[in-house]
Amino acid sequence: MHWVITGANRGIGLALTKQLLSQGERLTVGVRTSMPFEHENLKVLKVDTSNPVSIEEFVSQIEEPIDVLINNAGVLIEEKFPEVTEEGMLLSFKVNTMGPYMLVQESYKQGKLKAGAKIINISSILGSIASTGGTTSIPYSISKAALNMATKLLAHRLKNMYVVSIHPGWVKTDMGGPEAPLLPEESADGIIKVIRNLNQSGVFLDYTGKILPW
Repeated sequence: MHWVITGANRGIGLALTKQLLSQGERLTVGVRTSMPFEHENLKVLKVDTSNPVSIEEFVSQIEEPIDVLINNAGVLIEEKFPEVTEEGMLLSFKVNTMGPYMLVQESYKQGKLKAGAKIINISSILGSIASTGGTTSIPYSISKAALNMATKLLAHRLKNMYVVSIHPGWVKTDMGGPEAPLLPEESADGIIKVIRNLNQSGVFLDYTGKILPW
């Protein structure tokens, strides 16, 4: 299968990329900087997911129809009440919400998504309205809640595909921090299994396949 992943140069994205390549899959990845390695089944493209023009150019360079699209690129700006800034809110929304939505829309418009394609928006339990207790970042939580709405709207529209949000767990990454209990490889392994077994659309899952409340 052909997989497309954004934010693939570190953290969960890098772990997903390595595991999928080891399983013999073909990948096109989008990164802002560069990849730390090369592989014969890996095509690396530049993309800034906060920029619709960059997204359009990225999609135009995808050479093969997409079986699985993983919107993984994200940003966490640690701003809490009452110190939240407009800049923090706007950047979070651009990268975490607008970016994934526009990437799906552009892939659809350019005819790059296969019938039956699986579209995975990497969300967060911090974006669940039903289970809100607190947050490390107001902009992050709000932008991920909005991403979940994008997932639902796309699932209603793309009836011949699967569109889901996935919470990857609390993972030891630059974003998750050193206290997180989960290794990127463990999260990636779970996410790949969930994707391979996916048979429903418009749902919010965690990396073990458990359904989460919106």
